[in-house]
Amino acid sequence: MKKIDIAQTILIIILIIFGLFIAYQLIRKILGGSWGSEDIILGLLIFNIGLCFTIALNNVKNSFEIKHLSNHFRILAKDFKEHNHYS
Repeated sequence: MKKIDIAQTILIIILIIFGLFIAYQLIRKILGGSWGSEDIILGLLIFNIGLCFTIALNNVKNSFEIKHLSNHFRILAKDFKEHNHYS
């Protein structure tokens, strides 16, 4: 696997665990205890930032793949034009 894929997988796993923990704390807060409201809001904010970072990382990875694919398509189109020109 590439380094970016490994980093993205690790980040997603951490976000899932953190999201479940925040959901657990939110349920405990609703039922009457645990964290304060400010702590839960801060946890949700950190979760949101991590989620945005993961989406941005996925977007960068996809744009690099599209750029790589467009370079191959450009070379294929050039070869096709040369082949048709000499036929």
